[in-house]
Amino acid sequence: MEVMKQCGMLEALRGGMMPVLRRLFPQSANDKETIELIAANVSANLLGLGNAATPLGIRATERMARRSPGKASHELCRFVVCNTASIQLIPTTVAAVRSSAGCLSPFDILPAVWLTSLAALTAGLTVCWLSERLCRSPAVHR
Repeated sequence: MEVMKQCGMLEALRGGMMPVLRRLFPQSANDKETIELIAANVSANLLGLGNAATPLGIRATERMARRSPGKASHELCRFVVCNTASIQLIPTTVAAVRSSAGCLSPFDILPAVWLTSLAALTAGLTVCWLSERLCRSPAVHR
């Protein structure tokens, strides 16, 4: 992550995804540190750097949880889903394991990784959206 930061790659990734993140996390978009932690977490996940993404995700969830103590907000649930079902452009860990096991082309799984992670993210966000709508429904509060 530090190398990415030094060469400007992290800032470029953040800038490109900030409009999407502001739409997904409108409350957190008002808190500069939280939205930057979310962007850094998503960037690390995109690059397959799960070990770097985890502490960033924990710090982001701690900051998001302060707004609704004792209860997970819809936005926090959306972040957990995005973090769990993250799209990985470069699954470095899986490629390293495949390479160490003797695979001659460890990145030949890229299309499958992209498709399944996009499907998982879409399904997760759809469930979040539906649960938010159901929780707002007057019938649920009876």
